[in-house]
Amino acid sequence: MTAIDIFKKKLGGELSSLTKDQLSAVMHDRGGALCIAGPGSGKTRVISLRAARLWALYGGLENDGGSGSRGRDDGCSGVVLTLSFNKPACEEMKARGLEYIKRLGGSEDTKAAAFYTVHAYCYRLVREYLKLKGLPIPRVLDPGETSEIIEKLYSEMTCGGRLPQSEMKMLKNYIVTENMEADFDFGGLGKDLAKEIRKNYGLRKERMGVIDFGDMLGLSLKYLRSDRTFLEKTRNAYMFTQVDEAQDLSTMQAEVVKLISNGNVFYVADDDQSIYGFRGANPGTVRSLRESGGQFKTYMLEKNFRSTGDIVNLSSWFIRANEDRFDKRISASRERGGKVSLRYFSDTTAQALFCAELIKKRAKQKRSICVLYRNNASGLPVGTALFLSLGKRDDIRPLVKGEKILFGELDYTRFLYRALKEKESGRPLARLFSKLPGDIYRDMKKTGEADMIAARAFGGRRPFFRESAVTAAEYLLEKAVSADDFLRFTEGVDSFLESGDDPSVSFSTVHSAKGLEYDTVVIVDCVEGEFPFGDIRREEQVREERRLMYVALTRAKNEVVLTHPGKCGKLELTASRFIDEIEDFR
Repeated sequence: MTAIDIFKKKLGGELSSLTKDQLSAVMHDRGGALCIAGPGSGKTRVISLRAARLWALYGGLENDGGSGSRGRDDGCSGVVLTLSFNKPACEEMKARGLEYIKRLGGSEDTKAAAFYTVHAYCYRLVREYLKLKGLPIPRVLDPGETSEIIEKLYSEMTCGGRLPQSEMKMLKNYIVTENMEADFDFGGLGKDLAKEIRKNYGLRKERMGVIDFGDMLGLSLKYLRSDRTFLEKTRNAYMFTQVDEAQDLSTMQAEVVKLISNGNVFYVADDDQSIYGFRGANPGTVRSLRESGGQFKTYMLEKNFRSTGDIVNLSSWFIRANEDRFDKRISASRERGGKVSLRYFSDTTAQALFCAELIKKRAKQKRSICVLYRNNASGLPVGTALFLSLGKRDDIRPLVKGEKILFGELDYTRFLYRALKEKESGRPLARLFSKLPGDIYRDMKKTGEADMIAARAFGGRRPFFRESAVTAAEYLLEKAVSADDFLRFTEGVDSFLESGDDPSVSFSTVHSAKGLEYDTVVIVDCVEGEFPFGDIRREEQVREERRLMYVALTRAKNEVVLTHPGKCGKLELTASRFIDEIEDFR
């Protein structure tokens, strides 16, 4: 029995469930290929099954009557290398691929089929090169150490200043990214200070003899380009290379893939889901593969197995407004059912209360739900409203998980608590006759003191960021009976939003939700300046923001709700242009 016969027999159940297009992609052998995979099209299954098939034909089943080892390229120590953009996707593909290989008679620890993120594989190359040269292998900074160095540099360069935690994530992304030309929101730091911190951070690493996450790409590329022997050794390490989410590759990442592959490279991508322009990703990189003519064979996975027909039809129509993209004919496996609705609210408070009730309702129905937003600032009011709305019978703490801003990360929380505490301690009357925190805060708003605290805490941060955080704090002030009670509330919200490990109820930016799916998706704060984000002046910015909305829409299996509040604190808001487009469709 040949290797391909064994593959078809032992994995026949999986193969029979594939569409014709999926099966064609799985069976692709030598030469370059571009697999255009729309949302929910089963690309993970295709990549994993193809890895198992290549393992069987070119390395795993040596006694297959001659069709396996005889087809092996001389000098290749491995069969197939699969690269992915992020760790969760890599782990899922690895688990599936190795399970298939195990069913074919292979070992779960086989080295002939390898699964890495791009960064992890680049670090492997760095270690191999330095070992070959007899040079010491530098230690990699963990995220906490990177933060500590950045905080120290900020303090040194601002005469003892304290870096607001709300700025840390932005600054870390800017410092460790390999894309030097990316556009960043520098918040209250300012571009010049951020650039100076980045420069000194590099010098500090050199003195310490360490590298960080971003260095893995730069060093591996440097070694591959400068050492021909090492380049050839790397190219011969695997016969085949697979690249998942190729539309998210930065210019440097794409160059690494090009150098390490020997022509048998299988790219899986969807240019409509290219949302990492700030990291240097460019959908044009994927489109250029198709323009290379006969060198690349193209496969189209256009059947969506995730979303209902209403969601698929809307999202497909919506993304067509982008020009210079692959033309796709996405269809739904479930044509009927599903719901897309638009909801207008007077302000973000009303929006948050609506989301809290919908979350509780879907949780009782045991249906997964995710609140999605363009920026983390939108998560805190909704999370706070949900926390305050819970009764003893509808506690869903074990279900809540996601990415969000926490009160403990905001200087505003600390400043406001101190002001409240000071005013409480200055009152000689019995507590019964003292004003509650909500009353004290309203007095502070009348005198302008509340605005001064917010200005000091948020500095140059965006007005929406400030007003969103202030709104969330005001929820708690109305419930608290003392300054200490207010602080306990903020800690309670933080604990609540970090408590669960079940994604049944999630809070997330759209970027972090990519690759995930939920029964219901609520996309909040669909207003100009937030979604799409910023003061958009370039057409490519509009196109990327539209792709981001497309990703948000296609996370939903059964229901999408888009909300747009009229106000956030003092800010008057305008409905997103995307809301107008979706209303036109409906």
